[in-house]
Amino acid sequence: MRVSGRRRYSLVAVTATVLYLASAGWPAAAQPSARPPGVPPAVDMSALPTPASAGAMPYLVNNPATRQIGPVVQQAPCHPQASSSGQNLAGEPPAQRQLRIREAQRYATGRGQRVAVIDSGVQPHPRLLGRMIDGGDYIENRTGLFDCDGHGTTVAGLIAAAPDASSQFVGVAPAAQIVAIRQASTFYSVPLRQLDTGEQTRSAMAGDTVSMARAVVRAVQLGATVINISEAACFPAEPDQVNAPDLQAAVHYAVEHNAVVVVAAANTSGSCKQNSPGKVTTISSPGWFDSDVLTVAATDGKGAPADFSIHGPWVDVAAPGTDAVSLAAGRSGLTSGLVDSRGQLRPLDGTSFAVPYVAGLAALVRERFPHLSARQVMHRIEQTAQHGAGPRRRSQDVGYGMIDPIAALTAVLPEEGRPQRDGAAAAASTAQLSGFQPQQRDDRPNRDGRDNTDRALPRTVALVGSAAALLLLGLTLVVVHVVKGHQRHGPG
Repeated sequence: MRVSGRRRYSLVAVTATVLYLASAGWPAAAQPSARPPGVPPAVDMSALPTPASAGAMPYLVNNPATRQIGPVVQQAPCHPQASSSGQNLAGEPPAQRQLRIREAQRYATGRGQRVAVIDSGVQPHPRLLGRMIDGGDYIENRTGLFDCDGHGTTVAGLIAAAPDASSQFVGVAPAAQIVAIRQASTFYSVPLRQLDTGEQTRSAMAGDTVSMARAVVRAVQLGATVINISEAACFPAEPDQVNAPDLQAAVHYAVEHNAVVVVAAANTSGSCKQNSPGKVTTISSPGWFDSDVLTVAATDGKGAPADFSIHGPWVDVAAPGTDAVSLAAGRSGLTSGLVDSRGQLRPLDGTSFAVPYVAGLAALVRERFPHLSARQVMHRIEQTAQHGAGPRRRSQDVGYGMIDPIAALTAVLPEEGRPQRDGAAAAASTAQLSGFQPQQRDDRPNRDGRDNTDRALPRTVALVGSAAALLLLGLTLVVVHVVKGHQRHGPG
């Protein structure tokens, strides 16, 4: 075939133009779009609290928006914790019965595990006797074994209360140790001065994400194998958002040091607005750092998603979060309610009280499968959870579904690569739930905190780029073939 010089020139020019346009467009196509709301940034380990700051107590507020101008102030007297009327404290609590805690304890009791409770402190109680470790106090520099709110004591009880003849209540991991770290309290506040206006204000409570980050590092220093955070901070969701990089670095540091971090999904409130299906308008921290934490939603008495539990793509599993019964602070008995700083008696409802069921389960799994890493423990709890849409489904209201302690302790997961401790291929026995009908669902088997839509974009760009590269290669070969043919036959 003969090609005229003019025609040959035109073909090469067109091909060069295609190559130029493709190469100019390729970087733009390959660049990811702005990070969408609800997707956390990459971990910045330079923000990790130093060992010295983690041990500095009491904590002084230090954040971009406020400045502390005085010491912490107690804004309400500590209240004795009383039981809600009509609650049977002697019987087996419904959540404990639903999860079949007593049966799960035939396989493990949490022996050899240290569970750090980062909360309002933990008051010494006979059913925690001999298993409490003082982790320190970021509020007043008193002790982690002081609890004005009663909140941390109830959380610790749900995790590790020993059995007692006076009632059928028992903690999930009754042989585990509790590391009590007093980090937050609604009965205390801090005087602040706004940096922009100079106006003097008062914080709603003592403790923030900075002290929480330090407490996480402190828990790792004290040898915690599981960390329970029944607290959450909410922020309006924005593209390319960065919030609490020190807390993100701290939970990453914890899981990399083989501690399972279990956190609350958060409750709806004035600052925590519910997310709409498929849209993130509120982020919950540290829950949205999903690749490094196990985020827990709450279910109601029927096993359905609790209406107060914040939804989000970072929700991993669910546990009962209403009508809990646990240890009372300041006395030897049990309670089903807490008196708040306004003197109001409130039932033990919230994602705060769902988290300890999962933290206790993590302690059981760690005892039974000591070879598993923290991430593998998290994966096992997720993959053995029950979802109303079927196995290994995930939704933004309950994640992979209601935890199943029996299955978590007996199921064989091929991806773990090793047989369970007793070598038996035990079948997973599942609890029967009533009225458990989560709405949203999607397939998200990975622990990166993003749904399939988020992950599809880079994958699609990569596939399109590969196709473009093949096309350009084909065009180049055509040009080479034409030029060589011309050279063999001479000019036309």
